[in-house]
Amino acid sequence: MIDISAVFTASIVCVAGVMSPGPNFVAVTHRAVTSSRTEALALVIGIVLVNSLWASAALFGLGAIFTLFPWLFWSVKLLGASYLIWFGIVLLRRSGNPLPAKSVMNTHSGFILAVRDGVVTNLSNPKSMIFYASVFSAAVPASASFSTLLAMVVMVALIATFWYGGVAVVLSSERAANIYRKGKPTIERICGCFLIIFGLRQAIK
Repeated sequence: MIDISAVFTASIVCVAGVMSPGPNFVAVTHRAVTSSRTEALALVIGIVLVNSLWASAALFGLGAIFTLFPWLFWSVKLLGASYLIWFGIVLLRRSGNPLPAKSVMNTHSGFILAVRDGVVTNLSNPKSMIFYASVFSAAVPASASFSTLLAMVVMVALIATFWYGGVAVVLSSERAANIYRKGKPTIERICGCFLIIFGLRQAIK
């Protein structure tokens, strides 16, 4: 029997976490305005897969692995911080370059690469994992049934899909790309600085 009240409460917490600005939002925004809509949505799939993974780990107790092996957590954290800093530097270096015409992705390998980028981007942000292991799991009653926990994982996937997917669809329009093209240097410098700050904070905290 699914506890609808518990699922609803957890969904509110999840919405707040997913909609908080962070590396995932920056990555989706950048991909949407520089690549095809299909590629942007493929990136979203990768992000959603990792969100679902962290939610499952938190709800079904797999998060205990990081408690037993703290070195594993710190390794993931530092690798993620390095990736965010690198991505931020790349944006800063390319901010002065003109925005090329949107790429057209017709190959299966291109789709897979975009999904991979989404997975890597989300894995590089352990704060996502911490959110599900602490704030999100705290909203789940200890007596929740297996069906309720499963419904929560599905709910996490749906919320992340609708939010990031919506961002990808809206910003992948030609109008959004034109606006981005006009303000590209400033926008990419701001995004690059944010990613570097995210990475540095992650590395020292």
